[in-house]
Amino acid sequence: MKFWKPIVLSVAGLSLGLAAANPSQSQASARSIPTSLRGTWTGVYKTTNHGYPFTIKIAKYTLAQNNYKYHLKTTKNAKASNTFTLSSKPNKKGYWRFILTSSNDKMYLKRTTKNGRAALIRYSYDENHKPVVQYLYHH
Repeated sequence: MKFWKPIVLSVAGLSLGLAAANPSQSQASARSIPTSLRGTWTGVYKTTNHGYPFTIKIAKYTLAQNNYKYHLKTTKNAKASNTFTLSSKPNKKGYWRFILTSSNDKMYLKRTTKNGRAALIRYSYDENHKPVVQYLYHH
């Protein structure tokens, strides 16, 4: 019995070491939208004196703005027009950059709290290249 215990422990340790050294292919290649940004966010999009309701739904690999659905760009859907790219990490101020592939429009998102509620700051530019900042609330 004393003879088998070290062999069992060494085999178990070796198998754990190999599992940690070789992550599965799906984990290594799949990048998703951060969990802090996911969910349904609602607010009002305002330009000058006009405003309209605005909703963003963010899932693991998709983003929908007012029911226009976009997919995270991968090698499989690289030529599709309804894709977007995501920065590999947030910028110095904590904003994640999303770029719509078809129009090259940039949008920056950051989760924060405002008035005690979870909020998503959406920073983008309008047609006149003026900055537009929105606070969207978790729904």
